[in-house]
Amino acid sequence: MMCTIKRCDRSYCKLLAASCLAIGLCFSTSAILSQPSPTSKVAPAVDDLARARKLLDTPRWCEAEPVVKSYLKRKPSSADAHALLGLIFYRQHQPLASMAEYLHASEQGDLTAVDLRIFALDCAAIPDLPEAEKWLLRSLEKDNRDAATWEALGHLRFAQQKFEDAIDALNHALEIAPRTVSSQSMIGLSNERLAHPEAALAAYRTAIEWQANAADFDPVPYLGAGRVLLADDRAAEAIEPLHKAAASSHATSEAHELLGLAYSKMQRSSEAATELETAIRLDPKNARLRLMLARIYRSLGDTIKAASEQARYSELKASAAQ
Repeated sequence: MMCTIKRCDRSYCKLLAASCLAIGLCFSTSAILSQPSPTSKVAPAVDDLARARKLLDTPRWCEAEPVVKSYLKRKPSSADAHALLGLIFYRQHQPLASMAEYLHASEQGDLTAVDLRIFALDCAAIPDLPEAEKWLLRSLEKDNRDAATWEALGHLRFAQQKFEDAIDALNHALEIAPRTVSSQSMIGLSNERLAHPEAALAAYRTAIEWQANAADFDPVPYLGAGRVLLADDRAAEAIEPLHKAAASSHATSEAHELLGLAYSKMQRSSEAATELETAIRLDPKNARLRLMLARIYRSLGDTIKAASEQARYSELKASAAQ
């Protein structure tokens, strides 16, 4: 799908979300809302837009939608209101609706660099990664000092398996916003994909150092460091970062799986079983985890549990093959 837009001077197209995933990014609402469209005009009704912007920075952000829609009934040609509604739809994971609002906004005036970034991330969510990259680059033409846009470009290029280009974009992000854990972690992951384990480990360890005293930490660099160490047959060293990743409030099944694997390699089968059981609770339809746990139970002499997990593994494989 091609994302096309009109623009006042025709030299740009205008517009632009991550959802982390399409690309997996989260950006500060306050940073987005601080940049109204350059076409905005002061008027009494603008108070509604100000109220909507404030709502978007609170847990009640969903209440902003009817406020903006009511404003648009009175001022259907408001570029600011259409762009704000586009942001709301983006946050609601409705990329097509979000893009449509940015298109309406672009017909009334030029959009900001942040608008273009959000539109690009909408494109990524469709997904249309080449179009998303195009609009991120257009956003950077307007403002090349936006670290979030550089990081988004790094994530997007990673998703396109352009790992060296991803590292370049992420380094730009770090020049603008030093000690950003998510950017540094993605550099580690890109180096993993490039089969540069030492560079990956160094990047992960740097990201870990940057959040050493954080109460609510990002588990990604701990997970990455453990994964690299495990691949290098350094299971004993891998346990500490993997334990940290598994202890995070944002822990994934992979963290428990890899910690279980590390314990297994260290002949600590009971602890391995505990971690794999937790991984299965988080990802119950993962056949690989069932097979791993069956083998651990077998090593512990628990033939009944081993048979049960083996049977569940077979069921899941058969279901996936249908």
